[in-house]
Amino acid sequence: MRARVEQKEKLRQSRQFQEIYARGRRLKGPHLAIFCRLNGLPYNRLGLSVIKKRFKLSVRRHYIQRRLREAYRLNKLRFLPGHDIVITAFRFNKGKIRLVDIKSELLSLAGKAGLLKRNVQ
Repeated sequence: MRARVEQKEKLRQSRQFQEIYARGRRLKGPHLAIFCRLNGLPYNRLGLSVIKKRFKLSVRRHYIQRRLREAYRLNKLRFLPGHDIVITAFRFNKGKIRLVDIKSELLSLAGKAGLLKRNVQ
């Protein structure tokens, strides 16, 4: 089965992001931060944020967003359903943004937040 991030699974409105920032749980790693909150739906919704102050070029921000989305997509089936998740990237070395590093940090933070299933087959 191929995991996709459907349109209904994306957070797009500023109001949704603000709600998660205000009332959600935050975990911070060396490069990423995860904000999560229960949403009462049978699926997760994902929001991505890359800090403009740190990554001034839009090309760079979009590159990082694509990497974040792909890291989530590859591990989507490992996440427990029913959460709103915002992933924020705030620090990376310019030439050393690797998908493997993003994926490992994402899973580490998600595990600490209790967002991952116990036994994945």
